Amino acid sequence: MKVKQNLRVRIDADAMERIWHWTDLAAGEFSCLGTVTDDITVSNVQLFDQICTAASTELDQDALAKFLVTHAQPEHVRAWIHSHGRLGVFWSQQDEACIEGLANDQCLVSIVVNKKREFKARIDVWQPFRLTFDDLPLEIRLPDQNLRGECERLFNAHVVEMQPVLMPDWRGGRHPQQQGQPQHGQAYRGGWPDFDDDLADWR
Repeated sequence: MKVKQNLRVRIDADAMERIWHWTDLAAGEFSCLGTVTDDITVSNVQLFDQICTAASTELDQDALAKFLVTHAQPEHVRAWIHSHGRLGVFWSQQDEACIEGLANDQCLVSIVVNKKREFKARIDVWQPFRLTFDDLPLEIRLPDQNLRGECERLFNAHVVEMQPVLMPDWRGGRHPQQQGQPQHGQAYRGGWPDFDDDLADWR
């Protein structure tokens, strides 16, 4: 059964860049694995020994087993990414068989890409029910540059947020007026100046 929900897959910018480089370098297909966090973010993509053709990719099982055995958290290796080269992005019968072969007690994130920078993403689960969430959005997660403190300092130095005060108008209703005046060096967010009045004074 295939179900579409409000799910999305995220991927680290570093991982996405590596995938695009490998896609460009490969004449046909290639595949790699990555880790998946609890918020469904793919990272730490890894290449393994593999045999690839224009329409297939086969990982070396010994290299894969060694990687999983020595990995600090093998339970987080839950992403399979592969390229279709110059072909479109879709789930072939071979892809479906590979996904079933990677079945586990949690979930598997699968991503297929091509040289046109097209992609498809899906999530498969096997317990307690067999479900596939297909055609999911793929978002690139930019690295945290630890800019919060600097951004907050600059915001406080340059931005004044003026609170509206409701005042009665001639129609008996209310309209907002800006409360307070902006300080020197701070941005004024009260709207555009009245150019008509300025022109009238000039005339």
